[in-house]
Amino acid sequence: MATIKRKKKMSDFKKPELKMPGFGAILFTIVFIYILIMIINSINSSSPVIFTVEQSSYDTDFTATGLAIRKETLVTAKVSGMPYYYVRDGQKVSKSSNIYAMDSSGSIQNAMETIQANGGDAFTSDDYSNLKKQIKMFKTGFSDSSFGDMYSFKTSIDNNLLELFEEKAIEMAGGSTVSNMLNAEKAPFSGLVTYYQDGYENVTVKDISPELFDKTVYSKQTLKTENGVEAGSPVCKLVDDESWEIAILLTKEEYEKITKSSMISYTINDSSRKLTTDYEKLEKDGNYYIIVSFNKYISQYVNERFLDINFSFEESSGLKIPQTAIVEKEAYMIPVDFLTSGADDEEKIYFTQQVYKAGKETVDLISPLIYFQDERFCYVDMSEIDSDAVLKKTDSDETFSVATAARYTMSGVLCVTKGTAQFRRIVVKVSGDDYSIVEPGISYGISRYDRILLDGKSMNEGDMLN
Repeated sequence: MATIKRKKKMSDFKKPELKMPGFGAILFTIVFIYILIMIINSINSSSPVIFTVEQSSYDTDFTATGLAIRKETLVTAKVSGMPYYYVRDGQKVSKSSNIYAMDSSGSIQNAMETIQANGGDAFTSDDYSNLKKQIKMFKTGFSDSSFGDMYSFKTSIDNNLLELFEEKAIEMAGGSTVSNMLNAEKAPFSGLVTYYQDGYENVTVKDISPELFDKTVYSKQTLKTENGVEAGSPVCKLVDDESWEIAILLTKEEYEKITKSSMISYTINDSSRKLTTDYEKLEKDGNYYIIVSFNKYISQYVNERFLDINFSFEESSGLKIPQTAIVEKEAYMIPVDFLTSGADDEEKIYFTQQVYKAGKETVDLISPLIYFQDERFCYVDMSEIDSDAVLKKTDSDETFSVATAARYTMSGVLCVTKGTAQFRRIVVKVSGDDYSIVEPGISYGISRYDRILLDGKSMNEGDMLN
């Protein structure tokens, strides 16, 4: 029997009515938005920070690393053996004079062993005094930053001790008689003798690169040894010319500072001698160098490859302002020939502007703000003269259209001493990381105790100080 399915009658449902917000909710929303706006305005309208201009000075001295470049020749042994030296480190020799010898009999070697066994009793008080003096000088100039120099100092002391041992050994072994029995080698040319090599012997100015100034990979090897040397190995080095150079690696800022003058003043290492010389400029592969040439002092630095060059400049004094205060402004460059004086004023601070009234040509005297002037131009505030103005030269038909004037970008600050942000021109003498020293007493400049904006972009020119 078939089942009849009945359709259920759906009940009618009414949609819920939307209720409008009450007056209290609307009022709360309005008050909340108002408070939020006031908070935002309060944050944005915070008073700008003011800086008071003071007199100050700036120490611009700095130290850079110099690389000694000399004409150096390594002298190699002709035969194998134990070398003994006639010449002290840094001593000058003439051509064909003896510089070292090979001990073939072993007599000097035996004398050396005797001296060492006696604990250096053969040394004189002067010998010890000279060694103490060298150690004292090194201690005086030592600092953590010069830690790498300790290895060079050790090499120097080792060389001096070995020289003393050799001198005493030759004396004990028979003096000049024994010296004549040795295979003496003579200097191929005159020069200074030194006993180290560092791989820089053939470096010239053309080879200069920043890598050569890296002290962390620099290696200095003494040529004096207690062991024998093989034929062909270097035994000493001759510096064959009094002429030498110092190449100095600089940053771009240091380079620009130095090259403002054709002469430089400096000291080398801790010397009290202040030198003033000319120099050569060198820009290579994006790096900046200067080259200083000498024809003396080479004996003082013959054992040093790296030198501290302490540059000194005249102390710059003036008005101190923060770098953040500096802004820029453009001015019209108008020829000074168009300046004229007024009827009751002999000072030339006016321009004659050509105008047309009722179809007739006439002229007006205008006196826009002139920030400063030089021999050719005066630099005029662009807001105080119409860009389409035509100026006329006094007692002449020659005219000048301001629209064609070049524009000059000035550096300055916003001065708020009078309550309004006014542009004041500056001329920077020395620029540092945080502050600059500017010239006092310039036209439309700043003075000591003037109040300027610490952030030159926190207000616009003409704004009132809150």
